[in-house]
Amino acid sequence: MQGTTMSGLFSRILVAVDGSEPAIIAAAVGARLAREHGGELSLCFCANWKPLIAQFESIGAVVDPTPTIDALKERGRRLLREATAIAARSGVKALARTAAGDPAVTIPELARETASTLIVMGTHDGAGVQRLLVGSTTNAVLRRSCVPVLTVRPGIVLADETRRCFQRILVATDGSDRSAGAVETAVTLAPEDRRELVFCSVAEAGRTSVGEAQAAVERALDHACAHGARAQGRVLAGSPGVVLPEAAQSARADLIVLGAHGCGEAAHDVLGSVAERIVRTAPLPVLIVRTTPAIATRAAARQEGSLV
Repeated sequence: MQGTTMSGLFSRILVAVDGSEPAIIAAAVGARLAREHGGELSLCFCANWKPLIAQFESIGAVVDPTPTIDALKERGRRLLREATAIAARSGVKALARTAAGDPAVTIPELARETASTLIVMGTHDGAGVQRLLVGSTTNAVLRRSCVPVLTVRPGIVLADETRRCFQRILVATDGSDRSAGAVETAVTLAPEDRRELVFCSVAEAGRTSVGEAQAAVERALDHACAHGARAQGRVLAGSPGVVLPEAAQSARADLIVLGAHGCGEAAHDVLGSVAERIVRTAPLPVLIVRTTPAIATRAAARQEGSLV
C-alpha cells in the first residue's frame, strides 16, 4: 500500500484532528501506536475555506471573509497544540500541520503526499449534528483513502498499557479479493502485534453458504500458518454487521480488520453498508484495508494452490 510493506503499518501515522471527542481519542490512540512501534506521528487539521468564501461572495462580498478565515486558522492551531500535548504525554513528538480544503479529499491526499502508512480518525455512533459532522467526514475518507484507515469512537475498550495495543485481532474474510487485504495485513504484522488471529467468515442466508464460509476461513488459516502466525477460525451465521462485532467482543479481540475494494476499481467509492455499520457500532477499533491489485493476485494464486 502506497509503496510500503504491510509490516510497516504503524511506521508513519497520520491523525486527523477536529476538536471532537472521537478525534481526541484518535490522537491518543495514534500516539500510543507510534510509541509502541517507534513510528512517526503527524497531526493534521483540515479547514475548507471555499464554502465560506462562496457564501460571502453570494451576498455581494460586502463583508471581508478574512477575519472569519483567520479565526478558523487559529482554532486549528489551538486544536493541534492540544493534540500535540496528548502525544507528548505518551512520550511522542508529533509533527503538526494545517491543510486547506475539504477534509474528505485533503486527508487522503495528505496521507499520500507524506507516504503515511496509516490514517487514524474518530467516528461517532450517535445521532444528530455531531454524527453528521464527524461520521460523514470519516466515512468519506474511508471511501477515498488508499491508505489503511483505523477508526475509533467513544466507548471503545483498549488493551491496558502493560502490553501492545493490538495483539488479538479478529479478521473478517469471505474469500474474495475484497477481504484479501485484511488477511494479508493481519498475517504480515510483526509477531508481537498478532499474537493471536481469529478469522471469521459469515454464512448469510441467500448470500454465502456454510461451505463457502468454511472454505474462506481455511484459506486464511493456511496463509497464517505459512507465516508462522497463531490463528483460529470461526464460521458465523447471521448478518455480518451484527455478528462480527459480537464475535470480536466474545473473543476479547483488540481490533477488527475489514477489507474493502482497491483503489482504481470502478467500485472503490462504495465502502459497503456492513463495513460502515461495524465502524459505527463496534466496541473496539476497526481497521479498513484496501486490497491492491498485487494482493488480489496473490490471493487468487493461493486459492489455486500455486502460492501459499
